[in-house]
Amino acid sequence: MRSRRRRKEFLYTRQEERAVIRKLDKYLVGGLAVLYMLSFLDRSNIGNAKIAGMNEDLELRGDRYEWLLTAFYITYIFFQWMTLCWKVFPAHKYVACVVVGWGVVASLQALSINWASLVLLRAALGIFEAAFGSGVPFYLSLFYRREELALRTGLFVSAAPLATAYAGFLAYAITSIPSAIAPWRLLFLLEGFPSLIAGFCAYYFIPDSPADAGFLNRDQKKIARRRLLIVRDDEEDTGTVTGYEEGRGLRWNEVWKAFGDAGNWITAFIFALSNVSFASMPVFLPTIINEMDLGVNSSPAHAQALSVPPYIFALAITLLTTWLSDRYRSRSVPLFILCSISAFGYSLLALSGLLHKSLTTLSSDIADIDYLGIILAAGSIFAIVSLAITWNGNNSETESGRGTGMAIQQALGQCGPLLGTRLYPQSQAPEYIQGSLTCAGCMILVGLLVVFQRWRLVRENRRREMLDKRDAGMEGDGKTRRRRFRYML
Repeated sequence: MRSRRRRKEFLYTRQEERAVIRKLDKYLVGGLAVLYMLSFLDRSNIGNAKIAGMNEDLELRGDRYEWLLTAFYITYIFFQWMTLCWKVFPAHKYVACVVVGWGVVASLQALSINWASLVLLRAALGIFEAAFGSGVPFYLSLFYRREELALRTGLFVSAAPLATAYAGFLAYAITSIPSAIAPWRLLFLLEGFPSLIAGFCAYYFIPDSPADAGFLNRDQKKIARRRLLIVRDDEEDTGTVTGYEEGRGLRWNEVWKAFGDAGNWITAFIFALSNVSFASMPVFLPTIINEMDLGVNSSPAHAQALSVPPYIFALAITLLTTWLSDRYRSRSVPLFILCSISAFGYSLLALSGLLHKSLTTLSSDIADIDYLGIILAAGSIFAIVSLAITWNGNNSETESGRGTGMAIQQALGQCGPLLGTRLYPQSQAPEYIQGSLTCAGCMILVGLLVVFQRWRLVRENRRREMLDKRDAGMEGDGKTRRRRFRYML
């Protein structure tokens, strides 16, 4: 039994802390992952709708389909500042309104009468999804310590490949249903409606802060709050308190300071280049597979089914690499390895396109190379995005600075899809050499930026270590000095 004095100081064990983390993983991350899965499903199912009859019904000639994708990302970029809304408004009310909003808009796509009406709905969808997905990694940082964030961000982002795989199965099932409603309209309707239900549920299960988490008891709420202030536990589990809670609202001096941090801009460029591939893969994959020479009596439904395995592989790779990243407290090493794999995958796609142009008799072998390239590219890009987002948030010392840094990363990073959504025009079918080479080049640039950012942070950490050693030698002056913040590599 603890004494009254120890209870007042509120000490806790590692076992009690792990119990809190398990509940956060189950209820918080699990709930957010479901919402993001619905979000990504409503965003990317346009690729499935295209080959389910939408192309013909709405007369998507020329680059009209690419403009549908671009319309979404234009508003998605301009509303990235809404990441800071997570710091200002109660999360449960904010999330509920946003989710219901995109659910309504996603369902209304089924009523599109022409290309222009669908463009407007895609733009509205971009506003609501910008208000949600971009701010979730920051929101998670209010509940988890920085060495725990990669896996939790990975769990959250993994809902994207899961949604895409689910979209393939669902699209296959829906397009096979005999109905008086066009299959693509039914697809938008049935995939948008669940978000409406989820939005009302979010009002009750999304906590505003660790202190408001209804799935934690009173002592667990105290643990959840206190553990965020601890950088390193000692052998007796009392820990070293190195921070404090900011509370709701923004500290504007930290906001402006974040704009001057070069690290925020470097990780923003990493994210932007990664997003070129991240945005293009889900919306074009069904089309790319549909136009591959598979050596069978292929059909749109067959292409929907073949789009599933690459995303199942992506889910496994994302969870594995983010877990290893947290385990060894390294972001740059797994990022560089994943970039190399992705660049190789896209290079295979480009190579198969070149072979298809010159050696048409090897079509079945070329299709195998195509599919391998797709698996490698899709399998790595989701993990790259997860780690890039986490790396940015890990290296801000304050909540306001972290929120601003993530807003900068998202605003600049979401410019990548403006290019990514136009990389695979119908005029370049079925080889799509230019799009594959562009994505491969982006991945190579990401790898170079990762190396540069790591070099910067290593140099700064060494400088801070020297200053700490200097201060340690001055302890006799009676001043108490706190260990300086260290950047995660």
